[in-house]
Amino acid sequence: MPAAKGSPLESLENKNLHRILKKLLQQASFGQRGDAPLQLLDIACGECREAETLVQVARELRGENQRQPIRFVGTDLRDREVEDAARRFRSNADTTYDFITENAEHLDRHQELGKDFDLAFIRHQNFWLGATPWKRIFEQGLEKLSDDGLLVITSYFDREHELALGAIAEAGGELIVTERHQESIHLAYPGKSVDRHVAVFRKKS
Repeated sequence: MPAAKGSPLESLENKNLHRILKKLLQQASFGQRGDAPLQLLDIACGECREAETLVQVARELRGENQRQPIRFVGTDLRDREVEDAARRFRSNADTTYDFITENAEHLDRHQELGKDFDLAFIRHQNFWLGATPWKRIFEQGLEKLSDDGLLVITSYFDREHELALGAIAEAGGELIVTERHQESIHLAYPGKSVDRHVAVFRKKS
């Protein structure tokens, strides 16, 4: 079970996610597009507990351009989770938050999203639950990226992560870095832990 919303465990999970995301995105030269506003896409986001973490990491990697606006878009197929996220994250002068109810296989239905995201993020992809749908989701994530945008996934399991890496490569992603997160929090299932693996891709040229 994931940590309860707002719990100390959730806070620790996001603290750990912040640390490894910042490390790997630095290696991938994220946020080096001058002073252009950043666009972040959180795919299959659920209640979007990681939204603040993603925005914070993005800002920290902007350096002197930290105060440039950020556009954050979260998508999920479950109405209740999307509504909950929209209540908790309100747009302000620095960050706009938009949440869309949609099956992640069909993000191409939303042309208003554009194809210029600097980061597409999928937390705990569930490739084991259906290879075909997840291949489509990976394709959709890559399709929404700018030319130098990055796709980031995290995984609960070792083998599932390996399978996802292969599927993203087939979908047109080029692996930049993948790392076993040594500080990931173990869950009550053998071999399962929070953000156990994190990988960063770019689109193949």
